[in-house]
Amino acid sequence: MVAMVGYVVRTTDAAVAFVAESDAGIAGVKPLWIPRKKIESATESDGLGRSIKTAQDGERIGIPMALSVDDAFIAKVKGA
Repeated sequence: MVAMVGYVVRTTDAAVAFVAESDAGIAGVKPLWIPRKKIESATESDGLGRSIKTAQDGERIGIPMALSVDDAFIAKVKGA
């Protein structure tokens, strides 16, 4: 599993839109959509949410999260 720290900026029944901590300050950042079945664990931080300007939805409030995501999925999307 790959540990990822950042912000969830949008959710659906099937997936979450995630922005890495290192990319959160970039205006127009494209979130990584991660299918819920590829997430082994998700832990919400006690930290404050952050305003993030996404390419898809404009300004969103990101919820600070730590995710453990399937290695094969991350390798697939990073290699694309």
